[in-house]
Amino acid sequence: MLRAAVLVAATVVVVAGPTAGAQPSPPPPNDNRTNPTPVHPPATVRGTTVGATDEKNDPRPLCGRIESTVWYRIGDAPSGRIVLRLHADGDLNGVLAVYQARRSQLVPVACDVTDDNGRAEFTFDGTGGANYLILFGRRSDSVDDTFTLKVTAPGPSSRPPGTPLPAKGVRSTLDPLERPDKAWSTVMRAGTTYKMNLVPRRAECVAFRLFAPGTGDFRNARPVIRRACGGYATYTPGPRRGGRYSIFVEARGTRSVTLRYRLQVAPAGPDDIGPGLPLANQQTRKGSLNGSRINVVNFFHFDVVRQSDVALRLRAHAQFDLVLLSDTGRVLDCECGSSGGAYLRRGLTAGDYFVVVRAGERSGGSYRLSLLIREITQTQALVAGSRLVTLPQRQTANVETRVTPAAAGRVNVYIDRFLPLDGWVFSRIVSLQTGADGVARFSWRPPAPGRWRLQAFFRGTQTASPSSSAYLIVNVRS
Repeated sequence: MLRAAVLVAATVVVVAGPTAGAQPSPPPPNDNRTNPTPVHPPATVRGTTVGATDEKNDPRPLCGRIESTVWYRIGDAPSGRIVLRLHADGDLNGVLAVYQARRSQLVPVACDVTDDNGRAEFTFDGTGGANYLILFGRRSDSVDDTFTLKVTAPGPSSRPPGTPLPAKGVRSTLDPLERPDKAWSTVMRAGTTYKMNLVPRRAECVAFRLFAPGTGDFRNARPVIRRACGGYATYTPGPRRGGRYSIFVEARGTRSVTLRYRLQVAPAGPDDIGPGLPLANQQTRKGSLNGSRINVVNFFHFDVVRQSDVALRLRAHAQFDLVLLSDTGRVLDCECGSSGGAYLRRGLTAGDYFVVVRAGERSGGSYRLSLLIREITQTQALVAGSRLVTLPQRQTANVETRVTPAAAGRVNVYIDRFLPLDGWVFSRIVSLQTGADGVARFSWRPPAPGRWRLQAFFRGTQTASPSSSAYLIVNVRS
């Protein structure tokens, strides 16, 4: 029995000894941010979180809390799309993130969490020559293991000039990872203006660039038009610049998702680029626009003969912009971004002017545009040709109101009295009608001595703007 007990004890010692003396796995060489493993696309590297540690200054990815972090670096990055794909082995769950290194600062770019198959992937737009740091870490509720990281910079998958665009446009889809771009082409003639509109599905982003005929590749060529998230644009080819133009459509986003868009191109007419339809004084024009189609903008033009008060009123149920332009294209006023109509009123000198009605993105419907041009008037209130008079008590004053240029219309004269303790207080209103000469008169007897003031307000007409006079001061002696 004693010999058996000794053997059992010896066995326990043999089994327990190695476990008690086991050393932890050494950290991988890229455990710290200061010593990242360099990668330059295209590259495939094997990595591990086994033995990896954390640093106090490790950033916290937005995708989740992590431990056991390791680092990679893309130095002097290529310009354009960069794709990261990671596959975790075993039961490892983690977060893959990329940061742009700006001196000592890390700017978050994108991140993703491994899915049920251990995969994390995303794409981002690289800035040529920039430095990017790639971080991978084990989620706090996971186990350590190995993984494979692939870094690629595939560039455009489409080649110029692209698929001919149908006359009515096209509806299509992209995927930032699987189908990141598509090239379409259309023939444009020199000296002809064309309008184009790319409309992504709501809350999504699809970019496009227009390239001239003869473009060899989309990565290095300079576009003639660039839109970062779809939108409306016009373009006119210059001398000897006619031919087949390429429209390079590119997905915006980091993860694999279906992005839908509609693209249309058509020759522009006078109502798209100017001068558009004439808009006469006191006239109302009707029209319709659709920000999701090719008819996005309507132009109108009007003349001002002499300095005038000009009012533009837009009635609509959709989100439309109302823009007033000078004959040189300078924006004078804009009622933009509102729904349910717009109103502009400005004093304008003699000249030619443009009005633009523009549909908001994905907004459309009918509208009515009205123009009212009225001469700018001046109103005076006088007694015997003066604005400051003194009257004896109980004397009647002959008050004259004069509107220039002469206009027949309603004038209201407000009469105030000065009280030493209260200041100016209201007394009464006198309503008058000016004649064709713009003059109206009335007799007024101040009811008490003291200081009085009168101010005339011309209410305006269809051809003359409202205006008000300076104060007529009347001192009544006791």
